[in-house]
Amino acid sequence: MSDRRLAKTRSTFHDGGIEAAAHQYESSPSADLLVIESRETPATIFNQLEQLSQVCRPETNLVLIGAHNDVGLYRALTKQGVREYLPVPVDPHALLEAVVAVCADPQDLKQGRLISFIGASGGAGSTTMANNVAWCLGKLFDSEALLVDLDLAFGTVAMDFNLESPENSAQALAQADRLDDQLLARIIGKYNDNLGVLTAPGECGRAADIDPQAIEEMLKRLRHDAAWVAADLPHYWGNWVRHVLDLSDEVVLTAVPTLASLRNAKSVIDTLNAKRKNDAPVRVVLNHLGQHPKTEISARDFATALGAALTVTVPHEPAIFGQAANTGHMVGEASKAKGAIEPLNTLATLVSGRQVTEKRGAAAKKPGFLDKLLPSAAGKLAARAKA
Repeated sequence: MSDRRLAKTRSTFHDGGIEAAAHQYESSPSADLLVIESRETPATIFNQLEQLSQVCRPETNLVLIGAHNDVGLYRALTKQGVREYLPVPVDPHALLEAVVAVCADPQDLKQGRLISFIGASGGAGSTTMANNVAWCLGKLFDSEALLVDLDLAFGTVAMDFNLESPENSAQALAQADRLDDQLLARIIGKYNDNLGVLTAPGECGRAADIDPQAIEEMLKRLRHDAAWVAADLPHYWGNWVRHVLDLSDEVVLTAVPTLASLRNAKSVIDTLNAKRKNDAPVRVVLNHLGQHPKTEISARDFATALGAALTVTVPHEPAIFGQAANTGHMVGEASKAKGAIEPLNTLATLVSGRQVTEKRGAAAKKPGFLDKLLPSAAGKLAARAKA
């Protein structure tokens, strides 16, 4: 069983059922999680579980696979402390989710989704996708999104939003082990009520290498306070970039209709999808479609050669995208951007992990550090009323 969420777990396999497990742990400490298959009758199972409970540590969890598809048996077993009961034939995905529910840190299960953006080639427009999708997520679902620029040397998020965060991503990485709500409120820039931005230093005087452990710690902390964290990655295939991609709930790969971009996109999705069997496959965006109509690869031919469907295609609209970039705004804020914003909204909805109907007012907004940065309009009015 292979899944990125189980990367830090270690598995061992033994023959036998519940009785064999009871003998095994008479002389050795029980594991944190046992997955045991038994074909015995319900009465025998309960007798054997009693023996097993005598030798297992109190914190040991049990996922039991059995031959009886019986709701009454399931309820009786879970009342006896069995974490999950799965009847045969077992759905591998159901077994995986049962194991993840036990192995994952409870705090990790409450984290916001990590969405990573990377380009198949330089100049593909990956940062533009990251910027606009982060903005769309906050707009569509009225929840907090956080955009993090991880291109430490050449990142342009600060210019794209005409906004500098109080501290940059390099400074946040340097203190990743002590990030808390108070510190986050100080380092995150606020673009609007639903979008926070952590910009990059944008200077090549320092090395742009990042410690994988530091970036994992930083992203983990950021994800506790936002519904989505959009990571804008550089066009670079180093260890730390691979690590972030492996941690990601969603990966968005932006390509352009050229042969070089097609080759790179094919290599990236083949490499990453092999490790994402239990996750959404890499989302491929074909950008700047129509910029060179006579020489570019068509969307259909691009998808055929790629061996994967394109998630969205984004037309080449230099006036709309250029004006937005030059004024420090997003495409969705332009008055004549309907054709350009539609694929971005579609992409945002797909990577959100939510249904299209989960829009404004569908659920209580998750409080985050943007709410700690500045009081809401209602809070301001209340303060004035009291004054």
